[in-house]
Amino acid sequence: MPSAPLNGIDVVFDDSGGDGEPVVLVNGTGATRTTWRAHQTPALVAAGYRVIAPDNRGIPPNALPPGGITLEAMAADLAALIEHLALPPCRVVGFSLGASVVGELCLTRPELVAQAVLMAGRARVDTFGDAVSRAAADLYDSGAAVPVTHDAVFRALCYLSPHTLRDPRAVQDWLDVFSYSEAATGPGVRAQYDAMRDVDQLPRYATLDVPLLCIGFADDVMIPPAAGREIADTVPGARYTEFERCGHYGHLERPAEVNAAMLEFFARRPEAAHATAGRGGSPRTAGRGGA
Repeated sequence: MPSAPLNGIDVVFDDSGGDGEPVVLVNGTGATRTTWRAHQTPALVAAGYRVIAPDNRGIPPNALPPGGITLEAMAADLAALIEHLALPPCRVVGFSLGASVVGELCLTRPELVAQAVLMAGRARVDTFGDAVSRAAADLYDSGAAVPVTHDAVFRALCYLSPHTLRDPRAVQDWLDVFSYSEAATGPGVRAQYDAMRDVDQLPRYATLDVPLLCIGFADDVMIPPAAGREIADTVPGARYTEFERCGHYGHLERPAEVNAAMLEFFARRPEAAHATAGRGGSPRTAGRGGA
C-alpha cells in the first residue's frame, strides 16, 4: 500500500504500476480507494492504462488533517499526488463527491488534466441532497448505534436502482456486501458530508477548459442525472451520457457499460477533444445508456 507525505498528510493510494498512460480515480463520500478494485481498475488495466486511486482526506488515517476537509483541500491533495508521481497531464475520473473534487482540480490546475470524467457529479446541492448530508451528520453527532441490517437496507434504498431491488438474487448480493463491508466512518467522513454544503460551482464551470465527459444514472436519487447534465450543458464542449436501470452506484450496477463509455471517451485524442471544446461545440452521445 504505497503512500506519500503531501500537504501535511500521508496520502494513501493504490497504483497498478506499469508504463501505460495514467488514470487517477477519485471516490465519493465515506468511500475508500478499494471500491474501484472490483470493476473500474481491472477494465482500465486490461485496456493498457496505469491506474492510481487515492483515498481522500477524511478517510483514516487522515481523519483530522491540517487544513480541514474542503473541496479545495482535497483537490490540492490530488494535484500534489499527480505531481509527486510525475503524471501530468493525465486522465482523472471522479465519482459523487470525487466528481466535485475533480471539477475543482480542473478549475484550479487544468494543466494537470488531459481528460476528465465526472460520474454522478453535481455543481450544487439540491434540497434532498442537502437533507441527506444533514441527516448523516446529525446521525454521527448523535452517537447512535445503527444496526447493521438497518444500515444495509438504507444504503440499498439510497444507492441502488429499483430494478436492482426487484431482482431477488442481485438485491441479496448487495445486502450481503453492505452488511459485511462497513462504510468508513469517523470525524473525517462526517466532515466530508459538509464539503459540498452551500457550494455552487456552476458559474465557475462555465469557464472550465478541459475535455469533459459527464455520466448520469437514471435512477439516482442521491444525485439526480439532471445535475450531471447541467454541468455538461454549462462546460463548453462537454459530453454527457446517461445509463438507465441503475442508481447512484451505477458504475457498480452496470460496470461493463459505464467502463465502455469511459474507455471510448479516453480513446478520443485529448488534443482533438480540447479543440472541440475551445470551439464551443457541445457533443452528446446518442440516446441513453452510452449508445
